[in-house]
This record gives sequence, structure tokens and C-alpha cells, in this order.
Amino acid sequence: MAECDKALTNINAYVAIGEKIAERHIKGGAIGTYWGNQSLGPELYGRSGGMVNIGFDRIWKKERTPEEEALDTALFGFDRPLTSTDKHYFDKDKARGCMIVGFGPALHPQIKSYAEKCDVFFDTGFGNDDRVVALNGMRAGQMNHIANALHGWMVIAETVGALTRKGKMPCMWKSYGWPDGKEWGNKYLYKMQFDDEHPVPPQPAGSLAEKYVKQIRSMVEKLKQNEIEDIQKAGRMVGDEIKAGRKIAVAWEGHMPEGYVALRDDAKWCVSHQLHVWLADQRENFRKHVAPGTLVLRLGTYGIDPEGPPLIREKTDRWILITGEHIKPEYKGEAAGAPVYIALGFEFGDACVQIDKFPIPVFAPSGIMQAVAYEAVLSEAVANSLK
Repeated sequence: MAECDKALTNINAYVAIGEKIAERHIKGGAIGTYWGNQSLGPELYGRSGGMVNIGFDRIWKKERTPEEEALDTALFGFDRPLTSTDKHYFDKDKARGCMIVGFGPALHPQIKSYAEKCDVFFDTGFGNDDRVVALNGMRAGQMNHIANALHGWMVIAETVGALTRKGKMPCMWKSYGWPDGKEWGNKYLYKMQFDDEHPVPPQPAGSLAEKYVKQIRSMVEKLKQNEIEDIQKAGRMVGDEIKAGRKIAVAWEGHMPEGYVALRDDAKWCVSHQLHVWLADQRENFRKHVAPGTLVLRLGTYGIDPEGPPLIREKTDRWILITGEHIKPEYKGEAAGAPVYIALGFEFGDACVQIDKFPIPVFAPSGIMQAVAYEAVLSEAVANSLK
């Protein structure tokens, strides 16, 4: 919640960069991010309520002029030191003249030189240690990925807002969770830059980012008030595994978890398993690689597919469910029978900000809420492992 409050004090910075990106985009510049760029790339790429045309491989027309390409904007997020993939993409986009907007700890010794090369950089403020929970002899609760996602969505929000003030509404994704989600997206992907079918009124500068941040703050407050006992119970379960020297299986779905699960301190305690239950190959990978009796933490998005609980119970009766809401009773988290269920508090369909006269909500909270709950459970787990 403190990160939300701090971000709102700097709202003018998001408005300013949103105006610059919007101006370049209207003149033909693309807005790019990369799935392989740590947590922020997958978080902004192809997300419910996000811009359809984000990604240099998702351009609305087949050919652009060199003048248009010179107006491209690249978004890069750094939760931790750059990988070779990060460096490759960054150096390539810098060399071809992109305006680069960066996110991360500006003073981290292994990030500082790249932060200085960015045209604009949003600092998480955590220096070389983003663990915010002090424990006996150690720290837990990492925050860079959460702060970067918050700042990244604020930039997207203010880019959309700036476009509306210039008479344009960008094409936005509708969740594939809705029956017509794919049809909605396919109407725009690779075909349209702007959604002329759904004109909207000009949005006041700063208003969309402010609405988004207030939604996130409200959800985090709700998580704290309503789910703390289950977070603590989950922390005790995971803490017992840490003390026993056993790793837990984190069976995640969505976008952002790919960029952080078992890639930081949690690599000592967790194994990452991508599990979108409706995909047969991922179900089989789960069966193949999760040992019987392993504690499973299911990090979900909208409820849980009814095939999920039986699949998990093939391996263990000990599991934790962290997920959002669903509209179908059989998919709801409370119907899954998990020993511990932590509700993330966002509505089915994910996007959480309504723009007047636009038919779908925009800007997704699920990635941030997944990460907040995950870090809360791990912080409790580490604390319990030290007792």
C-alpha cells in the first residue's frame, strides 16, 4: 500500500511520459516489450485490459516507414540483474534509436549503468536489496517486481489517457476468460491501431493511473483484512517444508509469475511449474515432475478449472490455492476443497478500470495481486522456518 501511495505523489511523471509515448504512437511509432524481459515483459504483453498493439511483433500493419520506426518506444523492467536476453534486447533497441522507458532499482550496482542509458527511468527505490521484511538474521518479501508492474501499468494508463485527449482510443484486449474474448482480440490484432468503433471522451491527465492505483490499493487492503489468517496458515505449511529441507511445487498460471517464481531467493524453497490446467501438455508435465507428497501452492488467476483439484490430489492432499474470482460456481476457489484458500479480490475478467463509453474495463490487477499474495506467504514461511 505504501508503494501505491508513493506512486500517486509522482503522478505527473507518468502523465509526462504517457504524453510522449502517445505522440510518437499516433505518428506510427510502436510500443514494445518482450516476454523474455524478467517480470514486466510478460506482465504487459497480451494482458486483459492492456493495449493490443504492445510488442514489436504485434504491429497493426505489415510495413512501416523508417520515419515511423524511429518513433518506437521500448519498455524494460529490471527486478534483478540483467540476463543475457535482457542485454540483447536492450542493446538492440538502444542502437536503433528507440525511446527507452525503464523500471527498476536505479542504484543497484548491476542495473545502474542500464538505468542511466534509459530516456526515462522509474526507480523502485530499493537499491541492491528489495526485501522489505526484516527477520532474525535475514530478510524476505521481495518488491522490485511488484513496484515495476505498478509503475508499468501506470505508464500504460497514462498513455491511453493521453491518446484519448488526442481523439484516439487504442485497441484493448478483452480477457480470453470471456466466451468472446478471442474473437474480440482477433478483430484488432495485426489489423487496427485504434478502436474507432468505440470513441471515448478525453480522460483528464492523471485520472486513469490514479484510478488503477486506487483499485490496487483497495485490493491489497482487502487481502490484508480478509485473508491474513489463511496467509499465515499457508506460511506455516511452507515454513515446515523449509525447515524439513523440502521444496514446494508452485503451480502457476498467467503471465507475470514466469518472471519471478523460483528465480530469486525463493529458488531455495520452490520449484516452478507452469500449469494452465486446460493444456494437456502442462497437466502431463505436472504429473511427470511433481513428486508424490509434495506441498503444492497453486498460484491462479480466475478460480480454478474443475480438473485442477483432482490433478493436484493425484500428488498430495496438502495444497494451497491462491486465486481470483470466477463467474461459474464449479470454478470458484471456495469450491475447490483446498486446505487453504486465499482469495485475491479481483473480479472475473481481470481488468479493473472503467472508461466512460468504452464497452470493457481496462488495466489488469491480477499479476500484481498474485505477486503480493505470493510474497506475503513466503515472508510468513521464512519467519516460521526460523522459529
